[in-house]
Amino acid sequence: MASLRYGAMCLGRVMGSRSTAMAGGSRSVSRSWGTTRPAWSTAQLPLSCGRRFYAAKPTDEVPGAEGDTAEGVEIPNFQRETVDEQKFADNPEQAVGSAEQFGFQAETKKLLDIVARSLYTDKEVFIRELISNASDALEKLRHKNLSKPSDVDTHLNFEISMTTDEATNTFTIQDYGIGMTKDELIENLGTIAHSGSGKFVKDIEEGSLSAQDIIGQFGVGFYSVFMVADKVTVFSKSAVDGKSYIWESDGMGQYTISEAEGLGRGCKIVLHLKRGESTFSKKMAVENIIKKYSNFVNFPISLNGERVNTVEALWCQPKNSISEEQHKEFYQFISGAYDEPRYCFQYATDSPLHIQSLFYVPDQHSEKYGMGPSEPGVALYCRRVLIQAKCKGLLPDWLRFIKGVVDSEDIPLNLSREHLQDSALISRLSTVLTRRVLKFLADEAKADREKYLSFFKEYENFLKAGICTDMEHKDEIAKLLRVESSALPPEDRTSLDEYISRAKDDSDIYFLHAPSRAYAESSPYFESFRKKGIEVIFFTNMIDEYMMNNMRTYKGHKMVSIESVEAMKASEDEEKDTKDETVVKDFSKW
Repeated sequence: MASLRYGAMCLGRVMGSRSTAMAGGSRSVSRSWGTTRPAWSTAQLPLSCGRRFYAAKPTDEVPGAEGDTAEGVEIPNFQRETVDEQKFADNPEQAVGSAEQFGFQAETKKLLDIVARSLYTDKEVFIRELISNASDALEKLRHKNLSKPSDVDTHLNFEISMTTDEATNTFTIQDYGIGMTKDELIENLGTIAHSGSGKFVKDIEEGSLSAQDIIGQFGVGFYSVFMVADKVTVFSKSAVDGKSYIWESDGMGQYTISEAEGLGRGCKIVLHLKRGESTFSKKMAVENIIKKYSNFVNFPISLNGERVNTVEALWCQPKNSISEEQHKEFYQFISGAYDEPRYCFQYATDSPLHIQSLFYVPDQHSEKYGMGPSEPGVALYCRRVLIQAKCKGLLPDWLRFIKGVVDSEDIPLNLSREHLQDSALISRLSTVLTRRVLKFLADEAKADREKYLSFFKEYENFLKAGICTDMEHKDEIAKLLRVESSALPPEDRTSLDEYISRAKDDSDIYFLHAPSRAYAESSPYFESFRKKGIEVIFFTNMIDEYMMNNMRTYKGHKMVSIESVEAMKASEDEEKDTKDETVVKDFSKW
């Protein structure tokens, strides 16, 4: 009878009533329909509450069903549909006693409307927010157990469990974390923009502990569920006092809390999805969203009994502990590619920002096949949770071929945690990361000349584009160039630094544009330089001419085309100096 009475109470709230479940007997549930109030008894309401016993369907979906009327108002009938009793065995939660009714705090109706309809860009983000909350609940219990272990349901594992049910159009997420007391339900769920995780972080940091794995910040993420659900039920059992409660709301400004029994430690949230949001009751759709946003949270996530997040957050692990096979798996996961990376580069620092990053250079890029400019390949995370999948601004556009992740807890995010706020700080972060990537490539060029030369031939146009567009890092990029030279065999390349080391002191750097090396070597302009033994760089790509217009000097040496008047004059001066030296030598012999 208790479960049936609770079902009646749920229906009353679904249909807009303010009902109270009585401890004994049945009580009619009323709702205002214009100026009339039809009466309903619990015997007429075979509804399930929290996926129990029965699922209700309006009879207008059942051929031949007719509606009852009361005082001239049409009232929908419901058809009883039997559900596997095993579901009841798996979900024994039920309310006991009466339900208390509360109103949300802080201009609730307006704020709920903003959160549910205007704050988030994508509805799927609600899954990310719920998983983040569940992860925080487990992390809080882990912290609590360090000082005073909880004795509530100690057999339950630290994990997050999710289920989808297309038949009942519900989405359920359950964690076995710290749970909430009645006061915490009122404070955390009844007050918009109150962050229980934020308060927890403040409390433990005042005690000189680290809270870097706590994700929540703003206290609005939970309310994203009302984008897709018309009723939300939260079952919670606190690991602190062991008491159980049910919180329920339709997001219209009020909620109820009742005592409960049959709950396990932690929180279980059941979303009764809106008719147009059945996508989130489908396993495949939810699995893809989990992998997109929350694959790297600290705790195991299962969906309909199967583990989802099997790939680890390698950027949080020590460099030397990661195998090549792990790198390959992780690279393919984040890039959606099937090749193996040429290079992998891990970088972490706590100053000036807390940064953990992991970058990969793919074996090849797709733009050479005429597929157009690719999107940025680096994703932005905050405490292992995805913020932006293809984040513009973390690396300059000419490094878009790099795949990887950047994780920072210092990133200023907007309220929905979908966008960045402080563009100056992101620009600073980009500068730090770009310099590290350039240093890594320069070190690799020294460590393995042949491997780097293979990389350069694949990605040289990206680096040359960087010289044209990135004035801040132009000189550092120029160090990475590998060019053909008249002093080397056709298959070999040289760097500009190596050219300078072979030239006379304060000599200019001479170059020639040509369709190919053969054309360059047959040029009359080159002939005079060849006779004089002056080394000339050959540029044979279309982008090279544009690049040299943007790179007039390198480390104080002028970049001079041998077709220019300046080069011809320099050649004549060189020839005159050579004749003078010959005359001096001859005179000395005489």
